Amino acid sequence: MATILIVDDEPVILDVFRRFLEGEGRTLLLAGSAREALARAAEPGDIDVALVDKNLGDGSGLDVARQLKAAKPDVEVILVTGYASLDSAIQAVQIGAFDYVTKPVSDYDALNLKVENAVEKVRMKRSQRELVARLVESEALHRGVFETSSDAILLVDAESGRLEDANPAAERLYGRDRDALRDLRYADLLEEGGGEGGPAAGIHAAPGRHRRADGTAFPVEVTVDALRLHDRGLRVVSVRDMSERERAEAERRELEQNLRQAQKMEAVGRLAGGVAHDFSNVLAVVLGYSELLVRDLPTTDPRLRECADGIIEAAHRAVGVTRQLLTLSRKKLLRPEVLSLNKVVQDLGKLLGRAIGERIEVTTTLQEQPWPVLADADQLAQVLLNLAVNARDAMPDGGPLHIATANVEVPQALRELSLPAGRYVTLTVRDSGMGMTEEVRARIFEPFFTTKETGTGLGLATVYGIVRQAGGAIRVESRPGAGTSFTVYLPAADEAAARVAVAVPVAAPRGLGETVVLAEDEDALRTLLGRVLSGSGYQVISGRNGAEALEAARARGGRVDVLLTDLVMPRMTGAELAEALTPGQPGMKVLFMTGHTDDVLVQDRLVDGDVELIQKPFTSEALLAHLRRLLGPPRVAA
Repeated sequence: MATILIVDDEPVILDVFRRFLEGEGRTLLLAGSAREALARAAEPGDIDVALVDKNLGDGSGLDVARQLKAAKPDVEVILVTGYASLDSAIQAVQIGAFDYVTKPVSDYDALNLKVENAVEKVRMKRSQRELVARLVESEALHRGVFETSSDAILLVDAESGRLEDANPAAERLYGRDRDALRDLRYADLLEEGGGEGGPAAGIHAAPGRHRRADGTAFPVEVTVDALRLHDRGLRVVSVRDMSERERAEAERRELEQNLRQAQKMEAVGRLAGGVAHDFSNVLAVVLGYSELLVRDLPTTDPRLRECADGIIEAAHRAVGVTRQLLTLSRKKLLRPEVLSLNKVVQDLGKLLGRAIGERIEVTTTLQEQPWPVLADADQLAQVLLNLAVNARDAMPDGGPLHIATANVEVPQALRELSLPAGRYVTLTVRDSGMGMTEEVRARIFEPFFTTKETGTGLGLATVYGIVRQAGGAIRVESRPGAGTSFTVYLPAADEAAARVAVAVPVAAPRGLGETVVLAEDEDALRTLLGRVLSGSGYQVISGRNGAEALEAARARGGRVDVLLTDLVMPRMTGAELAEALTPGQPGMKVLFMTGHTDDVLVQDRLVDGDVELIQKPFTSEALLAHLRRLLGPPRVAA
């Protein structure tokens, strides 16, 4: 729709112009004076064409034309004059008029054509202005995308490979400013370099490695598209830094490896714990009957006594193996106490020297005032001894062995060690031996894995089990020919956290007729224990399981002084038997026999002074000492 303003102070001419110019797609505005024309110009809306009489009654048409163009910059003016002369043409040009016509108008078709051409010119100016605005907006938009992209974007000449432009992300990624990048070829950014020319178009998310200004290489993902600018071929190269993703992927693989290792250790530990538990019953029988045999052997036959002692010695060695298996499965009975790692190192000093030999030079660096840890002192000594012996074997020609303790704050969880944040005390054992490969390092804690010609493969597996059972972790650092360093992390503890273990006396005092309820599903062990207890002055009520022992105790009636029961039995467990007997037997003591300590009920009752645990296999003396300790010292008659 075109808007046309007609300005003439003669009403007849104004009406004639109106009748000849009106038509579809046109809006006509009429003004009979200069003042009225300027008022129309002040109204909102566009005016496309203005027919202005040169001479108006209240002013100059030339001044009106100038003010119209000032108010409506797009308007095209056609000047109407009564005289066609050179001066009129000059004046029309001076005010920037589109054209001029003379009165009276003889050819209205020509006037219509001039008006239509003026309207078209206005449309073209507006269209051109809108196009320029869109181009500017598009340029700003694309430049904004280019400048704000988180990926590096490079504009590369397809033939020479020269960098034409680079965005801020590229400056950050490569460590060079834009001018420095423009002095390079694309090949200069590649880790391995490259030939002339730019990268091939059509590449999408291709992996590669680029170099920063300092020469460090990093992984990238590259996408290349073609761009034609006039007669030049360009390449738009989008480069994404994959360092973080590569790091995350490496961490994921390491976590998966740690999980598989933990699951493997757990599976082997369960198997080892089950084997050790069953084997403990057999060893308890062997040890018990061997002790009875030694007790009854005549002193006049040293040969038979030597044979019996040999059986007992072999059984004790087997007990050591089962204890290692139980430690590996984290089911060994613990006597935790608050202690100092420094004291463990110092107490083991002399034994350590004998164990590793004189060719190993031991040095220590101990933390001043180390934080206490809650652990089993004997097991920590076993950890240190096993690590020292392992270091000795790695240095067949001798060498330095350094042992250190330290207080360590771990601000963030160490995922590779499955170690939460917190305070830890570390024990480090470092040798200068042959070191190990990554393949060997990944398997050193596996049970029965060994690189030695003679070895059980349980030493480091035992260390792993002890440390994990104490809530800690182990870090291993080693390279072939550069020695090995084991760092054990143990959680720091408060002094109040200890449950001090009471030492079991070596002596085996006899009973004074106290009643013992014995529950054990292993027939041979139950028979042996019955003989030992009866022969030591106790009254024994026995059963093959908890239910049978409970029934026998109730059938006999009377006071029960001690319940001696296995933990794991058919029909009724030892813990359930203790719960059933306790209400009717106030003051009854409980001694659980176990190859491991999984039972939550048992763990909850360990805080009670009337409950004790004895680890299978055990000697008769150890059993009798436990019973005497539970019952208290024998009363002397007044």
